[in-house]
Amino acid sequence: MPDSSVWIDGVRGATSSALQFIAQADEIGELATSGIIVQEVLQGIRDDRDYEQMRERLWGTLILEPRELSTYEIAAQLHRRARRQGLTIRKPNDCLIAAIAIEHAALLVHNDRDFFHLAQVEPSLMIYPSRPH
Repeated sequence: MPDSSVWIDGVRGATSSALQFIAQADEIGELATSGIIVQEVLQGIRDDRDYEQMRERLWGTLILEPRELSTYEIAAQLHRRARRQGLTIRKPNDCLIAAIAIEHAALLVHNDRDFFHLAQVEPSLMIYPSRPH
């Protein structure tokens, strides 16, 4: 499940190990996303053609969503646990994305330091890359 940070890097033409990883996963059809990731990615695209291309690509993936209201509570608990350990989570949406990934046992591919912090407080959160570069 690529986070919006990876998709946005792709739109900007950046290169990263996360982008290479999802390119390989995309070839075998293993990509998933969630509604919050779709929103984050699409709201930042200015060009209409780029928007439509990304929209089609995102809608072509498996969509993972919270199963119950408890997913939001898990997200809140992740944020609270990180804060207790002195780790700052800059975007609350990242906690929800992490909770969805945990709930679906999905590998979260990212370019965002918040996920390193969240993986420190919740070992069941599987992330790639697993360590900062």
